[in-house]
Amino acid sequence: MLTPAPVPAADTASMNLALYRLSGSVYLLCWTLDAPSPFGRPAISLSSGGRRLPSASILLELKDGRRRVATAFRYAGHDGVEATFSDHHVANAVTANFDPVLIHEMADPAELLADLGPRARLTLAAALSGSWPTMFGMTGTAVYLSFLRQFLLTLSPKPEPALPVARLVEGKVLLETALPGPRATIRAIYRIDGAGLSRVSEAARLAPADRAGRQQLHLVADEAPASGSVLLLVQTETSFLVRVIPVRQAAPSLGRWWAGKASGRDGLRSWLVEQLSGLSEQGRLLAIEMQRRLPLAAQNVRRNDDLPSAELDLALCNASGLLLGGWYRDPDGMVEQVLLHRGDGAPTPILDRMERFSAVLPGANGVDRLAATRFAALVPGFAKGAPVLQPRCEIRLKSGTSLFLRPALQPHDPASIRARALAAIPPQHLTASMLERTLAPVLAACQETLRASLPEPAIKLFGDPPASPAVSVVIPLYKVYEFLRVQVAAFAGDGWFAGNAELIYVLDSPEHEAEVAHLIGGLHLAYGLPIKLVVMGRNGGFSAACNAGAEAARGDVLALVNSDVIPAGDGWLPALARRLDRRGRIGAVGPKLLYDDGSLQHAGLFFQRDSKGVWLNHHYFKGMPGRYAPANVERAVPGITGACVVMKRAIFRDLGGFDDGFVIGDYEDSDLCLRIRRAGLDILYVPDVALYHLERQSISRSADYTRGVASQHNAWLQTRRWDGEIERLMAEMDRGGLQIAKPEPEIRPRANLRRATAA
Repeated sequence: MLTPAPVPAADTASMNLALYRLSGSVYLLCWTLDAPSPFGRPAISLSSGGRRLPSASILLELKDGRRRVATAFRYAGHDGVEATFSDHHVANAVTANFDPVLIHEMADPAELLADLGPRARLTLAAALSGSWPTMFGMTGTAVYLSFLRQFLLTLSPKPEPALPVARLVEGKVLLETALPGPRATIRAIYRIDGAGLSRVSEAARLAPADRAGRQQLHLVADEAPASGSVLLLVQTETSFLVRVIPVRQAAPSLGRWWAGKASGRDGLRSWLVEQLSGLSEQGRLLAIEMQRRLPLAAQNVRRNDDLPSAELDLALCNASGLLLGGWYRDPDGMVEQVLLHRGDGAPTPILDRMERFSAVLPGANGVDRLAATRFAALVPGFAKGAPVLQPRCEIRLKSGTSLFLRPALQPHDPASIRARALAAIPPQHLTASMLERTLAPVLAACQETLRASLPEPAIKLFGDPPASPAVSVVIPLYKVYEFLRVQVAAFAGDGWFAGNAELIYVLDSPEHEAEVAHLIGGLHLAYGLPIKLVVMGRNGGFSAACNAGAEAARGDVLALVNSDVIPAGDGWLPALARRLDRRGRIGAVGPKLLYDDGSLQHAGLFFQRDSKGVWLNHHYFKGMPGRYAPANVERAVPGITGACVVMKRAIFRDLGGFDDGFVIGDYEDSDLCLRIRRAGLDILYVPDVALYHLERQSISRSADYTRGVASQHNAWLQTRRWDGEIERLMAEMDRGGLQIAKPEPEIRPRANLRRATAA
């Protein structure tokens, strides 16, 4: 016990002081105040050699009503310590002097806990396990950890086990234990093992109380070492619980646990999927495998009467959240709320998030038709983007009844998610607000994932390409190859092309690599034209394929051409490339494009708002005769189609190429044109050069190409990005008008395209 030395004019007070050692240089000073005490707000400040010592204090309530101030501090000096005890007023201060070095024995846990009440025990345990070890650098100190173990086992002499119930990945296991009720909120979990004291960063799941009032706790943690027990410290708002993790033992496989205890427990499965996905890519793949290996049965409510019925048939998880879709019937307005259940915590109301549109369902007899409401709803941030493939929803009725819904197993790969998302809302019901709130975030996350996971392409050479090509012609291929023979024949018959151009095909359907390589190899042998084949690691879309081709290109000039574009004559490529040399002000040039009947498909691109205010792309004079005079004027235009764009490769690279945020293939060409104009460059339409374009033949076989929804999304995205600039650009173009027409050169097609492509 220490004796205080009152300062002059200070009130004398009955004081009980005790000093304990926690580690080599960290001590605990306890000041117990009698009741009543003149110190209303007791505080301790410590100094040594005129300098204040770092310290931290807590106030503890004793069983007999007295109070105790416990102050941890570090001391490594030789001048002794002066402690000042006060209630934040200097006039009431009392001092004591002591030398901590004289304290050799470590603190006795039983003595520290002897007269503390339940709340005080919780407060002291939290300080000894949480803030003080971190503050004073004791988390790895063996002496302190030994004391802390003794303290915790004194606090909880027979701790219950926290058992490893399943092996996970990368040395992680799933722990399971039980906590006494009532339902508590976990504030922190700590772990003591051979490596020291650490706060567990992984989230824990606390299930609702069972009939006995106990709650199951699940936690993902590091596997226990081969020797020595591990203590788990669970701090709730009302208790500090100690659990022991046994010495390493063989935990069951995750598959066995998943098929047993996790079977039918939606919340626990969803929570573990989220935890696994947060560990690593291996964990995410394991979560997907478990769900696919042992899927849950779908749940729906089907009725032919007027009582509520519903089905959940869409549940797509990615980084944007969870996109839900399905239908419900509620003729009498009995639905109060729709709830999405999470892996942990309260369910999320989603009724206000729903985009609704009418639908008709077949009756039970296959003849009757029942009016229903289809819906789509995005729940942002659900499961932190983890691939929960069968989330559970609840329809809560005003009567108190609940209907539970669970979809069949949902897709997990981004391409399939994108395809399903594009079909979530029919195009006739889709609005700009639905796109912005519900579909666009999902599609953007899909595009980002596809971009990030795109493997490096492979390159195959057929023949020796020109050593220093003037122009690199990049042509993406996707499942449509019947134009290749005509296209390569036209290129090979053009003397300038054969001697100065590098021909690059980019295969965006790599599953056809053998077929396409065989075809291109044969064309090379037949015509002698060197060809470079870039094979994508998987389908990436039009933009990604063009960008990959541009990366493989070596020419100073880049010609991006569709696979369904056929030259109408020789010399088209140098004629377009020469237009780029005009004082460096031309960013891109495009030719006149014709349908195979000679009518105009493209004479420059312009923008026009639709009835909803969305900027759509249009082609000047589309459908007019090829000799239509206004279409034969070389002029600056707002943009040109991506079916044939010629520009400097350096400019394409500096602008970042085509933006693959546009879904599948649409509007990325106008976006590139707008970026060219933003860079201060012009875009030139050159009618002296004409090519045939069999419009959209090259994209028609995309399984994801839903012209209505994908195109609406891309137009919405363009408007969102460029609204003001397009408005100014079109106003400027309208004021400038069109130039006087000049004669069109005669077009001599090489072959009848209908017969050639049919052959």
